[in-house]
Amino acid sequence: MRSFAVYDDLLDEDEWTQLWSWFQRCTLRPVTRTAGAWKLDDGIPLGGDEIVTPPRDSELPEPGEEPGVFPSDTPLDAVVQGVLGIVDEVSDLVSDGFAQLVARAYVHPRGAGLSWHSDDSSVYTGAFVYYAHPFWNAHWGGELLLADGARSAGVMGHRFDDHGFSEALLEEGTGAFVAPKPNRLVVLGDAPHMVAPVRDAAGNAVRATVSGFFLRDAGGDE
Repeated sequence: MRSFAVYDDLLDEDEWTQLWSWFQRCTLRPVTRTAGAWKLDDGIPLGGDEIVTPPRDSELPEPGEEPGVFPSDTPLDAVVQGVLGIVDEVSDLVSDGFAQLVARAYVHPRGAGLSWHSDDSSVYTGAFVYYAHPFWNAHWGGELLLADGARSAGVMGHRFDDHGFSEALLEEGTGAFVAPKPNRLVVLGDAPHMVAPVRDAAGNAVRATVSGFFLRDAGGDE
């Protein structure tokens, strides 16, 4: 059973250019966490404001009419629309029980990554990441790593004592990686995953993404 799906060239040239230009001026704040996947040595990525789609089958508002709601009248909309367009193709990864999508911009400068973790399946039915940067070098790091056979590891719930989670990952100790290739969309299932730190070789280049989740319908079936 596959744990991810890759879609290259998600956006056309104009959409991609507009999105990268938007990254230059959108509001980005340090993402700091006191619990969950972030660890002390994960660095500090930057994050933008979230947008969320209305519940499935609901009428969409006018673009920009409701702050934080899709369509937001920003270039983020093109990515969200692209994700919605391939949902049926990734039904083996994303449960039909998802009700909404949530997305936000992230920037990982050199030194920033994200430790091994599993997403909380009581809240999320899947996740996605789109790589918005215009160029990437294979030596710059920032890969998405996915573990094989470790779905029983559970959600990383401790800040410092991660031995149990580590043992579950190391039981098989194999997996896959996905390079942060520009204009690439990756859809994730429930496999444990991590983001390799961006290496010093990247200099001032950043790993720029639009990332988000498929939110579970709390009142529906999986």
